[in-house]
Amino acid sequence: MIDIILPELPERELALVSEEFSRPSGHVPPRSAAAPALTGRVALGGPLSVPVTAELVGRVPELKAYVESEANKADRADSAAYHLVHFSVNCTEETGNPQLQTVNLDLTLSADAAGNRRAAFQPVAWSMTPLQLSGELPDTGPAHLGPRLGFVGRHRPAPGTRICLEARRELRSDPGWEIRRTPTARIRGTYRLAMVVRAPRATVSRAAVEVGATVREGHVLRRFRAELPEPLLLAAV
Repeated sequence: MIDIILPELPERELALVSEEFSRPSGHVPPRSAAAPALTGRVALGGPLSVPVTAELVGRVPELKAYVESEANKADRADSAAYHLVHFSVNCTEETGNPQLQTVNLDLTLSADAAGNRRAAFQPVAWSMTPLQLSGELPDTGPAHLGPRLGFVGRHRPAPGTRICLEARRELRSDPGWEIRRTPTARIRGTYRLAMVVRAPRATVSRAAVEVGATVREGHVLRRFRAELPEPLLLAAV
């Protein structure tokens, strides 16, 4: 196992655009009733991508052997490269403003082979951390990368516990996290998130990033979303 320090990342404040308007009754007001952009409430740190190389994990023989074995498949269609991707989401709760009910970070992973040929397979979120949390803020200590480049020591709250942060769609090309307001946990502070992406070698791999939020005003839920203008390029090994 190797400890991965998740550094503080430069942040950008997001202006989330109104996505839809809904009430429990299902009534949808006209477009003119859409809320103004949600600003000053959510900031995104990163994203930052680092290739997982034998040098990066060289202190742990088992991990180094795994990375090298994947690299030695270079002439096979299932040859894979791995990337460590790190984000942070900083949420602000202000007195008098609508409460944040959920905040979502969603990725779309894709890859193109050289010459616009189709990649042998699409990138997936090989492992994600945190997996589930029930406290207000996640641990800010190092992430632990274990055998086969999976995060270890990922906390799972006891059955029946209200989850305030959850990784979603692991092992798929559309992974993400959802932060939820619960009776005991508000959405506030900085949440540090990381994943290992498994991608085909000899490709250009990308991660499109979207951030969404839901706020409540009385019985009305308002949904907002922002998409980063440029996808994150996963650095070649």
